[in-house]
Amino acid sequence: MNGFDIDAPPSHFRERDGVDVPLDVHLADVAERIETFVPERATTVAGSAVVDIGQRIAWIHDIGKLTTWFQKHLHADDDSREIGGPSHHAPLGALVAYYVLDAAGFESDDPLVGFLTVARHHGQLPDTADYVRKATAERDEGPLHRLFREDTFEQVANIDANESTVADALIDRSTGGEGSWEGFCEWLHEIHEQDRFTQIGKHVLGGRKLSFKESEQLSEEFYDGVLQTWSALVLADKTSARHLTSEVDLPSEMIYGSPTPRRTAIDAKVRTLQWDAKRSGVDDRTRSLNEKREQARREVRSRAEDFAESSDSVATLTLPTGLGKTLTGLDAGLTVLDRKAGDGRLVYALPFTSIIDQVATESESVFDVDRVDSDVLTVDHHLSETRVPLPGSPEEVPDDTRADAEAILGESWRSGMVVTTFVQLFESLAGPGNVQSMKLPSLYDSVVVLDEPQALPHRWWALVERLARLLVEEYDATVIAMTATQPKLFTGSEDDETAELVPDPERYYEGLDRVRFELGPSVEAALDGEPAPLDYDRAGQRLAEVASEGASVLSICNTIDSARELTQSVEQHANPLVVNDVYDRVLASEGGKPADISPELTVERALDGWDSDRPLLVHLTTRHRPVDRKHLIDVAIELTEHELPVVFVSTQLIEAGVDVSFDRVFRDFAPLDSIVQAAGRCNRSFDRETGLVTTWVLEPPEGRERTPSAAVYDYGGDSLTKIAALALAEVYDGDPMDEYTVTRSAVESYFGKLNERGVGNPEYLKHIKKADAETLGRLSLIDEPPSVEVIVTRTREEKIHIDELRDAYREYDWETVEAKTELLKPLQVSVPMYGSDDEELFAHCSPIDERDDRLHIDARQARFDDYFDATEGVVTPDDSVEARLL
Repeated sequence: MNGFDIDAPPSHFRERDGVDVPLDVHLADVAERIETFVPERATTVAGSAVVDIGQRIAWIHDIGKLTTWFQKHLHADDDSREIGGPSHHAPLGALVAYYVLDAAGFESDDPLVGFLTVARHHGQLPDTADYVRKATAERDEGPLHRLFREDTFEQVANIDANESTVADALIDRSTGGEGSWEGFCEWLHEIHEQDRFTQIGKHVLGGRKLSFKESEQLSEEFYDGVLQTWSALVLADKTSARHLTSEVDLPSEMIYGSPTPRRTAIDAKVRTLQWDAKRSGVDDRTRSLNEKREQARREVRSRAEDFAESSDSVATLTLPTGLGKTLTGLDAGLTVLDRKAGDGRLVYALPFTSIIDQVATESESVFDVDRVDSDVLTVDHHLSETRVPLPGSPEEVPDDTRADAEAILGESWRSGMVVTTFVQLFESLAGPGNVQSMKLPSLYDSVVVLDEPQALPHRWWALVERLARLLVEEYDATVIAMTATQPKLFTGSEDDETAELVPDPERYYEGLDRVRFELGPSVEAALDGEPAPLDYDRAGQRLAEVASEGASVLSICNTIDSARELTQSVEQHANPLVVNDVYDRVLASEGGKPADISPELTVERALDGWDSDRPLLVHLTTRHRPVDRKHLIDVAIELTEHELPVVFVSTQLIEAGVDVSFDRVFRDFAPLDSIVQAAGRCNRSFDRETGLVTTWVLEPPEGRERTPSAAVYDYGGDSLTKIAALALAEVYDGDPMDEYTVTRSAVESYFGKLNERGVGNPEYLKHIKKADAETLGRLSLIDEPPSVEVIVTRTREEKIHIDELRDAYREYDWETVEAKTELLKPLQVSVPMYGSDDEELFAHCSPIDERDDRLHIDARQARFDDYFDATEGVVTPDDSVEARLL
């Protein structure tokens, strides 16, 4: 990348060989990358092209690096910090960005877009009004006042004396000859006659005194333009600084886009499944279900083709659980993507990390790719190693450069398909961190499939609808909301209903007769307004009785301590073989990695010691390590496919998306969409007689005052269980209800009642209107109390990784620290801590390092027996500690 014919000082040094990169070369490279990342049609609220603004500020965003102080900082040794003046560069760059956009004729709030983008290109976007108020205040308002009102004047004088020629060339290039370094200096020094800082502040404060509450000057869409411009600069700057094309000679398509999966691969996969079914032989009901799955997929594809040609950008896809929504959703998404212009990708987002691996594995099988070795598929959630592999040998791409580049490509979603969580998607749109922002340019022209959107927290619904509008209007993305229980989330206007990709969804629900819904006496009492919760002794006895008849049973509880108490009751009444203990013995005997232990081996060992007169028992909550959760779910699938009497007691983590099928399902009372999702784990593929889903209300666990149903779902003045009871009361006549009555009639009534009461926190929308990214960044889709992060090792090999992590800390080997931290994520459990003294409960656990807040439990050592149990996972010595799963 060529800069100017000038002798510019360095911007930074290449990590590979220490060669300096001239500032003008770096800035030219960033400007070129922005042109590639952002389509010309993307605009700010003022109608200006984002790419135009982005390229102009790219040329000057690092202009503060021209000071002799920054150059001393760049060349200084670790022990040499006598620099002599301010070495930071973003505040000065922000003021220059405002000036060049103003000089180039940009009006309205566009100069403020440039100001904020450059000011925060190494950090997170701020609360706009508060940031501008403090930065432009006449009196001392803290650090920002010094940065903008004092340091910048020193830096301008320094550049003027040493590098004015380079500064002038950069501003001239940025403004197209409409501005100059001399002009900027004059503009800045007019502060005593005509306060330019107040001019900047007027964008937010309307010329009034600095009263934040009166700030209503920004357009509602101002935040959208800032988000696009800032994220483009961050991505371009980071990829340029790491020389992902020039240093390692990567083809540009690796940085700017990757191939998307082939939709025709889905057809091939379906043909294989149909052939396998014919060879193995299936009964009439299973054959009928398979035919409905294929009919739905083809109908959805046809509708998706029409939808892609229409002016609509948001669609729903409504099908019952077990009707192959994953394949159908992938098919619909790729059908639309194939017809879109641009270089978009398919983003498949789900509510829970527990089901991401299942979708990713199915995608690998369908598209014949390996997420580790292919640039077609990336899996991104907090437990995954998010990366896009690079081509080339170690000689062509050194290992240290390769790891850095692969991480950046993964974090910026440059692969053709991304499987991720709602947390990663929506929190990256609402107040993203600096690294999170790199995802956003990848959303242009993309198709976003939201699997189970009803699982989004209700307080986020209004904000999610607004963020979906951002995706559609600013990123030209397409959104497909896919579920069996479609919420009134994307409703459209009265004249413009949201497109439905399933022609007449009723047909698919009316024809199903897989389950009946039974309301236990405790729920019937709740419908009458007289709660009569069921105690755990009777609940456990009921599960034991059903299992003794040879049935497989799933019982979903609302809290961790409720699941624990119900499991203990089942153990008392059924004397089961506890599969968790079998798995523990397998780990002890096999050693190595749990991921290398097949579920078939655990099942084999369980059956070796099994007496057919007693059931098998599996207990699963978020107190189990992620790697163990996956294994135990796979074991449960094996057990049910062998038609063995198993009792599976779990929390909601198995409720949605897990492809497992039980004869009977018991669900602690919950919102109707949760009950229906739980029913999707019963007789899922017509592989047994009509299943029965029983809903009951369990009593408060020991030491609790509220029922688990109320503790989890009744909050903030709203009672979701009460709304569910009202909807059920409309259709319940005392007998078990058919599938259609609950999954369509009752669910429709439930969401209607929910919508009438108003869903979504309106304050969240105000944060966007005020461009308060700081507050948005603190919002979370997951209500998590303060927690202790615990890494549990259960094998010798896992313990070795802990030892190597500690050694890396001692040796300041940060690359190994990062690698081991990533490797240990599947062994990590978050334990909520509610009281000020709760952390003392883990006082005897080993800290990883003084620079690492996580604790270590070695399950093989007796001294940790109070903290880990093979059946219950991580436990606390004090049973009074709150342990809810929210």
